[in-house]
Amino acid sequence: MAQRERDELEEVTSKVSALTKALLDEGNDPSMVAFALTSVAADMGLQICGDPMRVIPVLLGAISQQAHMRAGGAAEKDAEEPASVPLGVTVH
Repeated sequence: MAQRERDELEEVTSKVSALTKALLDEGNDPSMVAFALTSVAADMGLQICGDPMRVIPVLLGAISQQAHMRAGGAAEKDAEEPASVPLGVTVH
């Protein structure tokens, strides 16, 4: 992806993030907001493209990228903190 495309993506993502934050600040259920955002993204993709086999990989790619970024941050945090087991949990 070219730098210009990355900058445009960052700008669009920032606007959607601001809307998401506003919805959460209004007290909306996070799972409802996530479902609505995903539904709108899927609907938009299918309206523009029409081929689910082209739309679904784009949606899953975005989900995968966010999961990878979060897992990387979690791994760094875990490395800094000692491991602990919550009270009442059975470890196998």
